[in-house]
Amino acid sequence: MYNEDRNSALDSLRPELGRCLVTGSAGLVGSNLVKQLITHGCKVRALVHQTPLPLEHPNLQCVRGNITDGEAMREACDGINTVFHVASMISLLGGKSAPASYRQPAWDINVGGTENIIQACLAQGVQRLVYTSSVDVCFDGEPLPEMDQHTPYARAPKSVYAETKIEAEKRVLAANGKKELTSCAIRPDGIYGPEENLILDAIVVQLAKGGLPAAMGQANTRQDNSYVANVVHGALLAALHLGGNGNACGKAYFISDYAPQNTFEFLRPIIEGLHCRFPTKRIPRALVMPILVFWEHLHFRLGLPEPLIAPHELDKVSVTHYGSIRDAERDLGYTPARSYQEAIQECLPYCKGLFDSVKNKKRNPEAG
Repeated sequence: MYNEDRNSALDSLRPELGRCLVTGSAGLVGSNLVKQLITHGCKVRALVHQTPLPLEHPNLQCVRGNITDGEAMREACDGINTVFHVASMISLLGGKSAPASYRQPAWDINVGGTENIIQACLAQGVQRLVYTSSVDVCFDGEPLPEMDQHTPYARAPKSVYAETKIEAEKRVLAANGKKELTSCAIRPDGIYGPEENLILDAIVVQLAKGGLPAAMGQANTRQDNSYVANVVHGALLAALHLGGNGNACGKAYFISDYAPQNTFEFLRPIIEGLHCRFPTKRIPRALVMPILVFWEHLHFRLGLPEPLIAPHELDKVSVTHYGSIRDAERDLGYTPARSYQEAIQECLPYCKGLFDSVKNKKRNPEAG
C-alpha cells in the first residue's frame, strides 16, 4: 500500500508500539491497518465481530468479540501496548423523529463500546489509544472549510452517527493522561479504497444499473475524502506520537487526501473511466432537503422505506466542508501517502470489476 521512501518515520513501529490490538479488523480501515502493522513487524491481535478476517500470519492473532461486552474487551486488551479503535456503527438517519429503537444500537456500540475499550485500556495498562473518529463531529450542515483543532463540535448534527462519534471522541480525548494511557483521535472523511467500500460501491452500482441522471447541489461547493492508505498512514503516525511526551496526546487530527473539490468532480475519473456519461444537470439542495427531511419523518413514524439518501448524506455532497491537515503536518509529520490522482487510479480496476459484475447480474439475474 505504501512506498517505503515516503514512510521512513514508520520504521520504529515495532519497538515503539509493542503488541497492538485493532478493533473492527474486518472492515476497510481495520484490515488495511492490520496488514501494515504486520508488514512493519508488529504483533497484532485483530478483533472481529461477525465477519472473519481472511488473513493468516505468524504475528497475527484473530479473536472474536463484541465491543459492547466489557469483560471481553478487558480480555482482548490483556498484554496489549497499543489499541487502534476502528469499530463503529454507521447510522446516517437522525432528526427529532428518530426513535430510541434506531438511536440505541448506535449509542451502545459507538459510545458504550468505546467506553468499554477505554476502561479495558486503563485496567490492562495499555499505553496508547488511537480512535478513528470522523470529520462529521464538527459538521452540522453549515459551510466549514479548513476545519482544524479549534473548530468546535457540531451543535445540530443531522445523523445519529455524528451524535455518537462526538460523544465517543470526547471520551477518548478525556482519557488521555489517566494512569498509563495516552490517547488521540483521527478524523477522516469519505473513506474509500480499491476494495469494498460505501462511497465508490454506491456510485458504481448506480452507474451499472442505469447511470447518474443528475448531480446534487451547486458545482462550486467543495468536500474532501480520505483514501484508505492515507487513513492508515495517519493512524500509525498518530500512534507513534503518543506516549509520555508525544505531540498527539489528547488531540484530534483531520486526515485526508487534502484535495478539496466538488464530490462529483472527485467521482469524475471513475464515471468517465467506466465510459459512463458525467451528469450535467444539477438538482438544488434547497429543493431536495425538505423532501428528504419529511421522508425521514414518515419513515420513522409510519414505517415507510428509508429515504434514498439521508438528509445528512445530502449535506455531505452539497455543502462545503473539509478539514485542514496543517495540525497533522505539524504534530505528526503527516502528508498523504497517496495523492488523490494516485489513489483514484488505484481504485479504477476495482470499480471496473464491480461495474462488470453488476452489469452481468442485470443481464443474467439467475447468475447471481
